[in-house]
Amino acid sequence: MDYPSILIKITGVVLFAWTARNFYKHLKHKHADRANNANAQSVSEQVFNNLLLYLWLAFMTAFSLGMIFNN
Repeated sequence: MDYPSILIKITGVVLFAWTARNFYKHLKHKHADRANNANAQSVSEQVFNNLLLYLWLAFMTAFSLGMIFNN
């Protein structure tokens, strides 16, 4: 295997690990907020923020997995 391909795969693994870590942190924080009732956002703001976050996480997951498996 050539060096650029190895570097791309390593970058994909790092991006995937970073994305998984951020998703886990988000779920942990969301669970803590639900337990403390410290949520001051409106419902529409929560929906749009979560939609944007989940779309970004889905994109980063697909992008990083594509870097790992397609190169």
